[in-house]
Amino acid sequence: MPRRAHKRRLIPRSGGAPARAPAGRAIDGLALARRRFLDGERLSPERLAGELGISRATAYRRFGNAEQLAGEVIARLAEDTFRRTAQEARGRGAERVVDQLTRGMRYIASNRAYRAFLERDPQKALWIVTSKAGPVQARVIALNEALLEEEIARGNLRLPVDAHTMAYALVRIVEAFLYADMITGEKPDLEKATQILSLMLRGQPGG
Repeated sequence: MPRRAHKRRLIPRSGGAPARAPAGRAIDGLALARRRFLDGERLSPERLAGELGISRATAYRRFGNAEQLAGEVIARLAEDTFRRTAQEARGRGAERVVDQLTRGMRYIASNRAYRAFLERDPQKALWIVTSKAGPVQARVIALNEALLEEEIARGNLRLPVDAHTMAYALVRIVEAFLYADMITGEKPDLEKATQILSLMLRGQPGG
């Protein structure tokens, strides 16, 4: 009988993203990387490979290079922080959005491990957390877009632009003030950031 032809992959894997790993092992590796990050250590696929008992090539396929690994760990920490602030935020509409963003800024600014990461190599760190090439900024924008859409759906908020554009603008304001010491040499002023965030949403229902 003729052999059955194997179907070829029609969609090539993106060269910029790490290869998909078996779910359990990938999660274990990222959990370990997260612990190392929170301990203030520099993340390294090579070290992770040794701790997981896998080859370096396998570690790079699963987690990417050091920048990609750090980006994924920070993106997941950002998601955790967002969920925490979502539970704590008060008010509705613009008030709730600003309160949640302000709480998030304070948690980030007070995280010693994160500050150590930023101060170790400021230029590279900023690229990881604020570049569209990494997962951090895109995920944070998506989370805030969902928050805005939730308040709009509840009738608590109206925006002069679409939710995605506003979420992008809000996140960029947060980045500008949160990382002011590395961008302009000025001391981060989170109170001014909150004031500007409020002005951007001022006059909307719930504000």
